[in-house]
Amino acid sequence: MHGDSSDDGTNSGPDASRSCLSALVLGGGGARAAYQTGVLSYVGEAFPQASVPLMTGVSAGSINAAHLAADPGPWVHRTARLTTYWEELTTSDVFTPRSLWRLGRSLVRGTPSPEQTLLDTAPLRAYLDERLPTDEAGQLTGVADNLDAGRLEGLAISTSNYATLQTVTWLQGSEMQDWERPNRVGRRTELGLDHVMASTALPLIFPAVRLHDAWYGDGGLRMLDPLAPAIHLGADRLFVISTRYERSQAEANRAARTPAYPSLFQMLGILANVLMLDVLEHDAAVLRRVNRLVCKIRPEHRGRLQPIDLLVLRPSVDLGALAG
Repeated sequence: MHGDSSDDGTNSGPDASRSCLSALVLGGGGARAAYQTGVLSYVGEAFPQASVPLMTGVSAGSINAAHLAADPGPWVHRTARLTTYWEELTTSDVFTPRSLWRLGRSLVRGTPSPEQTLLDTAPLRAYLDERLPTDEAGQLTGVADNLDAGRLEGLAISTSNYATLQTVTWLQGSEMQDWERPNRVGRRTELGLDHVMASTALPLIFPAVRLHDAWYGDGGLRMLDPLAPAIHLGADRLFVISTRYERSQAEANRAARTPAYPSLFQMLGILANVLMLDVLEHDAAVLRRVNRLVCKIRPEHRGRLQPIDLLVLRPSVDLGALAG
């Protein structure tokens, strides 16, 4: 596990005057999100009294963020339970393949429907429903309980609106405020299992989820600034867990000499990296550059712009190669 730390970010959110407000940022990466739980488990064991008041999640990272925000126990117990959930998870707990005959019939009919995807994620919903405390409406009751008890400041889960092509980040917290930026918005709501399922819904693979009279899918599709939700919520410390392995130039040179034609899975892996992993690294680099400029401004002239501590942890080996 490697880490990069920096204090060269800026906070211009509505709560920028609040100091030492930490946020955990969990991105996508499919099954690689299990790596996040390993990191969090280590942190929980090393710092059993740790507290992270803000959490943001997108794609598979939203599952981890939702659990941590809803679990009432100490941090070390939250992370241990989350690790157990991932260790027990099997493919059959995530999806079942669609019948090709039924899929073809649905496509021939021409009427769009959730059945026009390769996989059915009903098993994942059932798996999460058993492990995340929800009410009859599917809302995450543990999030509200932790907010009321002061164990949590806020949770943000990002999705993609298929109609508007906007990234919509759903917010729950006592001091959360809506925001609007080009192609991305933040909306206050009571978060539920539907928001988590929508954030993980890969187009064509997993069915879209209906939220507030619109259809939503994976939050990483058009999310060019995955650190933004935490900054909008007023965080001045970002703890980011990336699942992207940084190859050395020597490793890249060896891979470039591979004579075999790239497989379909390689191409899909590259596409997934572009959509979910590379943007996180790019956003972190932008945050560092912008803050270097801000730090050249005298403190009395910065106004609402304030430094943000940034810690990015990433794997020291290629998780894809490790999984075989």
